Amino acid sequence: MELTEIKGLFEMDSGTPSPTILSNDNELFITFYSDDVKSLSFEPQERNTVYDSGIIVLKFKMYLHYNFGIPGDETIHKHPYSKLGMRSYSFYELKNSNLIKELQEIQKGHVYYDADKWKTYKHYVLTFHDNMFECIAEGFEIREETASLHNKVSVLLNELSSKHL
Repeated sequence: MELTEIKGLFEMDSGTPSPTILSNDNELFITFYSDDVKSLSFEPQERNTVYDSGIIVLKFKMYLHYNFGIPGDETIHKHPYSKLGMRSYSFYELKNSNLIKELQEIQKGHVYYDADKWKTYKHYVLTFHDNMFECIAEGFEIREETASLHNKVSVLLNELSSKHL
């Protein structure tokens, strides 16, 4: 496995990024605060999800699987990917992923299994302050928004719901 950092797309809030996940059968959104406002304080600042603005929206297309939870920045060094260079507050692609291979092995039992389709999937990893997000998807899009997290999540929920009407 090889971990490649995806750099230059955003700078994550290192205090309270407040990651929020919304999904339907095919698309998944994860939103979190960017660090566009530089504070003079070195202490993490709590965000107000109703009023604070400056968020990143990552949309994962045709996702198959995602995980969200531990480790956070205090225990990330114990995660197996840390040996590959993983650190907190970063975005990665994990190439030659064991997780993709495991999921593919499970799906080989499906009547419509297509080995070529599996070549399109990528393994993405986002590391936050208190948790980590992994997603197997065909690709992603990124947007910076000036809305609050609360308002943007409402808009994204409507976007996901309208696709199933």
